[in-house]
Amino acid sequence: MGEDSLQKCITVNRRQLLKQLLGTSGGLIAASFLSGCQSKAIDPLFLLNLLNPDDRLPDHILTPLSEFYVQSYALPSRVNAETWQLKFTGAVKQPLVLSFQDILQAPQEEFYLTMECIGNPTGGNLIGNAQWMGTPLLPFLQKAGITEGTIEFALKGADYYETTLPVAEVMRPDVRLVHKMNQEPLTAAHGFPVRILVPGHFGQKQPKWLIEIEALTKTKRGFWEHQGWSNTAEIPTHSLIRQVQETRVWNRHHQVSLSRDGETGWQQGVLIAGVALDRSAPMRSIQVSTDDGKTWETADQNHPPSPHEWTLWRYRWQPKQPGKYTLLARAQSERSQQPLDDRDGKDGSSGILKIQVTLQI
Repeated sequence: MGEDSLQKCITVNRRQLLKQLLGTSGGLIAASFLSGCQSKAIDPLFLLNLLNPDDRLPDHILTPLSEFYVQSYALPSRVNAETWQLKFTGAVKQPLVLSFQDILQAPQEEFYLTMECIGNPTGGNLIGNAQWMGTPLLPFLQKAGITEGTIEFALKGADYYETTLPVAEVMRPDVRLVHKMNQEPLTAAHGFPVRILVPGHFGQKQPKWLIEIEALTKTKRGFWEHQGWSNTAEIPTHSLIRQVQETRVWNRHHQVSLSRDGETGWQQGVLIAGVALDRSAPMRSIQVSTDDGKTWETADQNHPPSPHEWTLWRYRWQPKQPGKYTLLARAQSERSQQPLDDRDGKDGSSGILKIQVTLQI
Protein backbone atom coordinates (compact mmCIF):
# COMPACT_ATOMS: atom_id res chain seq x y z
CA MET A 1 0.00 0.00 0.00
CA GLY A 2 1.50 3.32 -1.08
CA GLU A 3 1.74 6.55 0.86
CA ASP A 4 -1.15 8.10 -1.08
CA SER A 5 -3.39 5.15 -0.32
CA LEU A 6 -2.64 5.45 3.38
CA GLN A 7 -4.18 8.90 3.44
CA LYS A 8 -7.54 7.78 2.05
CA CYS A 9 -10.56 6.38 3.85
CA ILE A 10 -12.18 3.31 2.34
CA THR A 11 -15.34 1.49 3.32
CA VAL A 12 -14.93 -2.20 3.91
CA ASN A 13 -17.01 -5.00 5.33
CA ARG A 14 -16.21 -5.12 9.03
CA ARG A 15 -16.44 -8.89 9.38
CA GLN A 16 -14.18 -9.40 6.36
CA LEU A 17 -11.76 -6.83 7.73
CA LEU A 18 -11.55 -8.46 11.16
CA LYS A 19 -11.01 -11.84 9.54
CA GLN A 20 -8.03 -10.49 7.59
CA LEU A 21 -6.81 -8.53 10.57
CA LEU A 22 -6.83 -11.31 13.13
CA GLY A 23 -5.45 -13.82 10.68
CA THR A 24 -2.11 -12.04 10.75
CA SER A 25 0.43 -11.65 13.51
CA GLY A 26 0.04 -8.16 14.86
CA GLY A 27 -2.06 -6.92 11.96
CA LEU A 28 -4.34 -4.10 13.05
CA ILE A 29 -6.59 -1.49 11.57
CA ALA A 30 -6.91 2.24 11.81
CA ALA A 31 -10.43 3.52 12.28
CA SER A 32 -12.13 6.72 11.20
CA PHE A 33 -14.60 7.76 13.86
CA LEU A 34 -17.68 9.50 12.63
CA SER A 35 -19.99 11.33 14.94
CA GLY A 36 -22.74 13.87 15.03
CA CYS A 37 -25.34 15.63 17.15
CA GLN A 38 -27.84 18.39 16.92
CA SER A 39 -29.78 18.47 20.17
CA LYS A 40 -29.57 14.68 20.13
CA ALA A 41 -26.76 12.15 19.91
CA ILE A 42 -26.36 10.03 16.80
CA ASP A 43 -24.56 6.72 17.12
CA PRO A 44 -21.06 7.10 15.69
CA LEU A 45 -20.33 5.31 12.45
CA PHE A 46 -17.02 3.89 11.40
CA LEU A 47 -14.90 3.81 8.29
CA LEU A 48 -12.16 1.23 8.64
CA ASN A 49 -8.88 1.34 6.75
CA LEU A 50 -7.39 -2.08 6.24
CA LEU A 51 -3.64 -1.94 6.78
CA ASN A 52 -1.05 -4.61 6.23
CA PRO A 53 0.76 -5.62 9.42
CA ASP A 54 3.88 -3.73 8.36
CA ASP A 55 2.03 -0.55 7.39
CA ARG A 56 2.01 2.37 9.75
CA LEU A 57 -1.19 4.09 10.76
CA PRO A 58 -2.19 6.87 8.34
CA ASP A 59 -1.37 10.47 9.12
CA HIS A 60 -4.95 11.61 8.63
CA ILE A 61 -8.39 10.07 8.89
CA LEU A 62 -11.26 12.46 8.29
CA THR A 63 -14.85 12.61 9.46
CA PRO A 64 -17.19 13.02 6.46
CA LEU A 65 -19.26 16.20 6.48
CA SER A 66 -22.53 14.29 6.73
CA GLU A 67 -21.36 12.63 9.95
CA PHE A 68 -19.50 15.52 11.59
CA TYR A 69 -21.12 16.53 14.87
CA VAL A 70 -23.16 19.74 14.96
CA GLN A 71 -23.62 21.80 18.11
CA SER A 72 -25.10 25.27 17.76
CA TYR A 73 -26.50 28.05 19.90
CA ALA A 74 -29.10 28.69 17.21
CA LEU A 75 -29.29 28.28 13.48
CA PRO A 76 -29.52 31.73 11.82
CA SER A 77 -31.63 32.56 8.83
CA ARG A 78 -29.92 31.74 5.56
CA VAL A 79 -26.64 33.66 5.24
CA ASN A 80 -26.03 35.04 1.76
CA ALA A 81 -22.35 34.93 0.79
CA GLU A 82 -22.80 37.86 -1.61
CA THR A 83 -24.00 40.18 1.14
CA TRP A 84 -22.08 38.65 4.06
CA GLN A 85 -19.67 40.97 5.84
CA LEU A 86 -17.12 40.58 8.62
CA LYS A 87 -16.70 43.76 10.65
CA PHE A 88 -13.72 44.66 12.83
CA THR A 89 -15.02 47.01 15.50
CA GLY A 90 -14.29 48.35 18.96
CA ALA A 91 -10.81 49.44 19.99
CA VAL A 92 -9.33 49.46 16.49
CA LYS A 93 -7.48 52.29 14.77
CA GLN A 94 -9.25 51.73 11.47
CA PRO A 95 -12.62 49.94 11.38
CA LEU A 96 -12.48 47.27 8.70
CA VAL A 97 -15.20 45.46 6.75
CA LEU A 98 -14.47 42.33 4.72
CA SER A 99 -16.57 40.69 2.04
CA PHE A 100 -16.57 37.00 1.18
CA GLN A 101 -14.48 37.81 -1.89
CA ASP A 102 -11.89 39.46 0.34
CA ILE A 103 -11.58 36.18 2.23
CA LEU A 104 -11.26 34.13 -0.97
CA GLN A 105 -8.68 36.47 -2.51
CA ALA A 106 -6.42 36.45 0.55
CA PRO A 107 -3.58 33.88 0.81
CA GLN A 108 -5.07 30.45 1.47
CA GLU A 109 -3.89 27.63 3.75
CA GLU A 110 -5.01 24.01 4.02
CA PHE A 111 -4.65 22.32 7.38
CA TYR A 112 -6.03 19.51 9.54
CA LEU A 113 -7.76 20.18 12.84
CA THR A 114 -9.87 18.09 15.20
CA MET A 115 -12.89 19.77 16.74
CA GLU A 116 -14.53 18.69 19.98
CA CYS A 117 -17.50 20.03 21.92
CA ILE A 118 -16.70 21.15 25.48
CA GLY A 119 -19.82 19.28 26.61
CA ASN A 120 -18.55 16.00 25.18
CA PRO A 121 -18.73 13.52 28.09
CA THR A 122 -15.97 11.01 28.80
CA GLY A 123 -15.93 8.75 25.75
CA GLY A 124 -18.55 10.85 23.97
CA ASN A 125 -19.01 11.19 20.22
CA LEU A 126 -19.00 14.99 19.88
CA ILE A 127 -15.64 15.02 18.14
CA GLY A 128 -14.52 14.99 14.51
CA ASN A 129 -11.49 15.61 12.32
CA ALA A 130 -11.47 17.57 9.07
CA GLN A 131 -9.25 19.20 6.48
CA TRP A 132 -9.95 22.91 6.42
CA MET A 133 -9.14 25.76 4.05
CA GLY A 134 -8.99 29.40 4.99
CA THR A 135 -6.87 32.47 5.43
CA PRO A 136 -4.97 33.69 8.52
CA LEU A 137 -6.82 36.26 10.59
CA LEU A 138 -3.69 38.08 11.79
CA PRO A 139 -3.06 40.24 8.66
CA PHE A 140 -6.60 41.65 8.90
CA LEU A 141 -6.17 42.46 12.58
CA GLN A 142 -2.90 44.19 11.77
CA LYS A 143 -4.60 46.17 9.03
CA ALA A 144 -7.36 47.29 11.39
CA GLY A 145 -4.78 48.19 14.02
CA ILE A 146 -5.40 47.23 17.63
CA THR A 147 -5.25 50.15 20.05
CA GLU A 148 -3.21 50.14 23.24
CA GLY A 149 -5.19 48.74 26.14
CA THR A 150 -7.02 46.08 24.12
CA ILE A 151 -7.12 42.93 26.25
CA GLU A 152 -9.44 40.57 24.38
CA PHE A 153 -11.65 40.08 21.36
CA ALA A 154 -15.34 39.30 21.20
CA LEU A 155 -16.15 36.86 18.39
CA LYS A 156 -19.74 37.16 17.19
CA GLY A 157 -21.86 34.98 14.92
CA ALA A 158 -24.96 35.70 12.86
CA ASP A 159 -26.94 33.54 15.30
CA TYR A 160 -26.23 36.12 18.05
CA TYR A 161 -23.74 33.76 19.64
CA GLU A 162 -20.76 35.49 21.25
CA THR A 163 -17.58 34.40 23.01
CA THR A 164 -14.31 36.07 23.95
CA LEU A 165 -10.61 35.22 23.89
CA PRO A 166 -7.46 37.09 25.00
CA VAL A 167 -5.61 39.16 22.43
CA ALA A 168 -2.62 36.80 22.42
CA GLU A 169 -4.82 33.82 21.51
CA VAL A 170 -6.67 35.50 18.65
CA MET A 171 -3.55 37.10 17.17
CA ARG A 172 -1.73 33.80 16.75
CA PRO A 173 -0.66 33.08 13.15
CA ASP A 174 -2.55 29.76 13.13
CA VAL A 175 -5.96 31.34 13.80
CA ARG A 176 -7.84 31.29 10.52
CA LEU A 177 -11.04 32.38 8.82
CA VAL A 178 -12.17 29.21 7.07
CA HIS A 179 -14.62 28.65 4.24
CA LYS A 180 -13.97 25.02 3.23
CA MET A 181 -14.21 21.74 5.12
CA ASN A 182 -12.97 18.48 3.57
CA GLN A 183 -12.50 20.34 0.26
CA GLU A 184 -16.15 21.41 0.16
CA PRO A 185 -17.67 24.81 0.96
CA LEU A 186 -18.87 25.00 4.54
CA THR A 187 -22.41 23.77 4.93
CA ALA A 188 -24.99 25.96 6.63
CA ALA A 189 -24.80 23.77 9.74
CA HIS A 190 -21.03 24.26 9.94
CA GLY A 191 -21.03 28.03 9.52
CA PHE A 192 -21.35 28.99 5.83
CA PRO A 193 -19.90 31.17 4.52
CA VAL A 194 -17.11 31.75 7.09
CA ARG A 195 -16.26 30.56 10.58
CA ILE A 196 -13.21 31.11 12.77
CA LEU A 197 -10.94 28.32 13.99
CA VAL A 198 -8.71 28.84 17.03
CA PRO A 199 -6.59 25.67 17.47
CA GLY A 200 -6.34 24.21 20.95
CA HIS A 201 -9.79 25.30 22.09
CA PHE A 202 -13.14 23.53 22.22
CA GLY A 203 -15.77 24.48 19.64
CA GLN A 204 -17.26 26.91 22.15
CA LYS A 205 -14.49 29.38 21.21
CA GLN A 206 -14.86 28.97 17.44
CA PRO A 207 -18.10 30.66 16.35
CA LYS A 208 -19.86 29.81 13.11
CA TRP A 209 -21.41 32.36 10.71
CA LEU A 210 -18.81 34.87 11.93
CA ILE A 211 -19.89 38.48 11.32
CA GLU A 212 -17.99 40.62 13.83
CA ILE A 213 -14.71 40.74 15.73
CA GLU A 214 -14.77 43.42 18.42
CA ALA A 215 -11.60 44.60 20.18
CA LEU A 216 -12.33 45.08 23.89
CA THR A 217 -10.56 47.09 26.59
CA LYS A 218 -12.60 45.43 29.35
CA THR A 219 -13.22 41.75 30.02
CA LYS A 220 -16.50 40.29 28.87
CA ARG A 221 -18.14 36.89 29.18
CA GLY A 222 -19.86 35.17 26.29
CA PHE A 223 -23.08 33.18 26.20
CA TRP A 224 -21.84 29.80 27.43
CA GLU A 225 -19.38 31.39 29.82
CA HIS A 226 -22.33 33.08 31.54
CA GLN A 227 -23.80 29.58 31.98
CA GLY A 228 -20.74 28.51 33.95
CA TRP A 229 -18.69 26.92 31.17
CA SER A 230 -14.95 27.50 31.07
CA ASN A 231 -13.81 30.91 29.88
CA THR A 232 -10.58 29.46 28.46
CA ALA A 233 -12.12 26.26 27.02
CA GLU A 234 -8.73 24.68 26.36
CA ILE A 235 -8.63 21.04 25.28
CA PRO A 236 -7.03 18.76 27.91
CA THR A 237 -4.86 15.74 27.23
CA HIS A 238 -7.25 12.82 26.78
CA SER A 239 -7.78 9.55 24.98
CA LEU A 240 -11.01 7.92 23.79
CA ILE A 241 -11.61 4.21 23.23
CA ARG A 242 -13.66 3.94 20.06
CA GLN A 243 -13.66 0.27 19.16
CA VAL A 244 -13.40 -3.13 20.84
CA GLN A 245 -13.29 -5.82 18.17
CA GLU A 246 -16.43 -5.23 16.07
CA THR A 247 -18.20 -3.24 18.76
CA ARG A 248 -18.30 0.55 18.60
CA VAL A 249 -18.04 2.16 22.00
CA TRP A 250 -18.78 5.77 22.84
CA ASN A 251 -19.88 6.15 26.44
CA ARG A 252 -18.81 5.18 29.93
CA HIS A 253 -21.65 2.71 30.42
CA HIS A 254 -20.84 0.61 27.39
CA GLN A 255 -20.48 -3.13 27.92
CA VAL A 256 -19.01 -5.53 25.40
CA SER A 257 -19.49 -9.29 25.25
CA LEU A 258 -17.22 -11.38 23.01
CA SER A 259 -17.62 -15.01 22.05
CA ARG A 260 -14.67 -17.35 22.36
CA ASP A 261 -14.55 -18.89 18.91
CA GLY A 262 -15.19 -17.86 15.33
CA GLU A 263 -13.69 -15.29 13.01
CA THR A 264 -13.90 -12.55 15.62
CA GLY A 265 -13.66 -14.70 18.74
CA TRP A 266 -11.46 -13.44 21.54
CA GLN A 267 -9.09 -16.39 21.22
CA GLN A 268 -7.96 -14.86 17.92
CA GLY A 269 -7.00 -11.62 19.66
CA VAL A 270 -9.03 -8.52 20.49
CA LEU A 271 -8.61 -5.21 18.69
CA ILE A 272 -8.86 -2.08 20.86
CA ALA A 273 -8.62 1.23 18.99
CA GLY A 274 -9.26 4.90 19.56
CA VAL A 275 -8.09 8.49 19.30
CA ALA A 276 -6.22 10.92 21.56
CA LEU A 277 -6.04 14.71 21.57
CA ASP A 278 -4.16 17.54 23.26
CA ARG A 279 -4.54 21.29 22.92
CA SER A 280 -0.99 22.07 21.84
CA ALA A 281 1.52 19.26 22.30
CA PRO A 282 2.37 16.10 20.30
CA MET A 283 1.20 12.85 21.83
CA ARG A 284 4.06 10.99 23.51
CA SER A 285 2.21 7.72 24.13
CA ILE A 286 -1.15 6.04 24.60
CA GLN A 287 -1.33 3.20 27.09
CA VAL A 288 -4.00 0.52 27.40
CA SER A 289 -4.95 -1.46 30.50
CA THR A 290 -7.07 -4.61 30.43
CA ASP A 291 -7.11 -5.10 34.22
CA ASP A 292 -8.68 -1.86 35.47
CA GLY A 293 -5.42 0.06 35.67
CA LYS A 294 -3.21 -2.45 37.48
CA THR A 295 -0.88 -2.82 34.49
CA TRP A 296 -0.43 -0.83 31.29
CA GLU A 297 0.81 -1.60 27.78
CA THR A 298 1.84 0.91 25.12
CA ALA A 299 -0.39 1.07 22.05
CA ASP A 300 0.70 1.60 18.46
CA GLN A 301 0.00 5.17 17.35
CA ASN A 302 0.42 7.55 14.46
CA HIS A 303 2.19 10.91 14.63
CA PRO A 304 0.11 13.52 12.80
CA PRO A 305 2.03 16.58 11.56
CA SER A 306 -0.03 18.92 13.74
CA PRO A 307 -0.64 18.58 17.49
CA HIS A 308 -4.12 19.98 16.84
CA GLU A 309 -5.18 16.82 15.01
CA TRP A 310 -6.24 13.65 16.78
CA THR A 311 -3.72 10.86 17.23
CA LEU A 312 -4.90 7.43 16.09
CA TRP A 313 -3.97 4.43 18.19
CA ARG A 314 -4.54 0.67 18.22
CA TYR A 315 -3.70 -2.21 20.52
CA ARG A 316 -4.08 -5.94 20.04
CA TRP A 317 -4.98 -7.73 23.25
CA GLN A 318 -4.30 -11.45 23.64
CA PRO A 319 -6.51 -12.66 26.52
CA LYS A 320 -5.50 -15.87 28.28
CA GLN A 321 -8.83 -16.88 29.80
CA PRO A 322 -12.55 -16.00 29.86
CA GLY A 323 -14.04 -13.67 32.43
CA LYS A 324 -14.90 -10.04 33.07
CA TYR A 325 -12.35 -7.33 32.30
CA THR A 326 -12.19 -3.56 32.56
CA LEU A 327 -10.46 -1.74 29.69
CA LEU A 328 -8.91 1.71 30.05
CA ALA A 329 -6.81 3.93 27.81
CA ARG A 330 -4.77 6.94 28.89
CA ALA A 331 -2.83 9.53 26.92
CA GLN A 332 0.41 11.31 27.68
CA SER A 333 1.42 14.28 25.57
CA GLU A 334 4.62 16.28 25.69
CA ARG A 335 2.66 18.68 27.89
CA SER A 336 0.76 16.53 30.41
CA GLN A 337 -0.65 13.10 31.30
CA GLN A 338 -4.34 12.30 31.37
CA PRO A 339 -5.64 11.95 34.96
CA LEU A 340 -7.01 8.62 36.14
CA ASP A 341 -10.15 10.05 37.69
CA ASP A 342 -13.27 10.63 35.61
CA ARG A 343 -13.90 14.37 35.60
CA ASP A 344 -16.84 15.67 33.60
CA GLY A 345 -16.85 19.35 34.51
CA LYS A 346 -17.68 22.52 32.66
CA ASP A 347 -14.07 22.87 31.55
CA GLY A 348 -14.30 19.74 29.37
CA SER A 349 -13.95 16.06 30.18
CA SER A 350 -10.46 14.72 30.80
CA GLY A 351 -11.30 11.47 32.56
CA ILE A 352 -10.50 7.93 31.49
CA LEU A 353 -13.27 5.89 29.91
CA LYS A 354 -13.81 2.44 31.40
CA ILE A 355 -15.21 -0.26 29.14
CA GLN A 356 -16.53 -3.46 30.71
CA VAL A 357 -15.76 -6.54 28.60
CA THR A 358 -17.02 -10.08 29.13
CA LEU A 359 -15.11 -12.88 27.42
CA GLN A 360 -17.46 -15.81 27.09
CA ILE A 361 -16.46 -19.39 27.89
